[in-house]
Amino acid sequence: MILALDTSGPRCGVALWNETTAGELTAFLESDADLRHNEMLLDQIRTLQSWNREAFASLTAVAVSSGPGSFTGLRVGMSVAKGLCWVWKLPLVTVPTLAGLAESAPPRVQRALPLMPARAREVYWRLFEYGLEGWTASADHTVSEVDRIPEAVQGPVFLCGEGYARHRAELDRRFSGRRIELEPGETQEPLVVATARLAAQRLLGGRIADLKNAEPEYYYPFPRGG
Repeated sequence: MILALDTSGPRCGVALWNETTAGELTAFLESDADLRHNEMLLDQIRTLQSWNREAFASLTAVAVSSGPGSFTGLRVGMSVAKGLCWVWKLPLVTVPTLAGLAESAPPRVQRALPLMPARAREVYWRLFEYGLEGWTASADHTVSEVDRIPEAVQGPVFLCGEGYARHRAELDRRFSGRRIELEPGETQEPLVVATARLAAQRLLGGRIADLKNAEPEYYYPFPRGG
């Protein structure tokens, strides 16, 4: 059983993922953090534990969304995850936020462009494509101004993430005619659930983080607007 945490954006979430079966979600909680990631995350963990005591007794790892994202949120998530690993003597699995966002796209989506806020009009972004081995990134993460992205990304694509939410009007206009939209009744999976699923895959593949030296992927060293 994996306990996954996400504090990379405006929402705060925790999830339990059972990796011993075919891989299935046991339970999750997610809500708007309103800059209260620290107190909300601990409350969510306690609540989830009270609902699933047997599952918590069989935890095999703790996973955390590692960034990019909110400077304060990432620090909270990583600190709590590492603390739980030390106390419970469990391995730590880190999941890049952009990869988690791509994983959260609807199943029919084959190309995803997750974006997270950086400085002013800049966003972190990375193009992902879905194939036989799941999502793969076409390049390393990039940070650039919003108006430069359409030049670098061709073809239809699903836009997602807090960076998209902040610049939605402009990005919708610049990607007009090739933006993959949600269909009626279709939703995007909660990021913490997608993070938990990817964590199970990483744990199975032996991709364990160095507990002592693990740090969030800030990319910029100081907070710029949250």
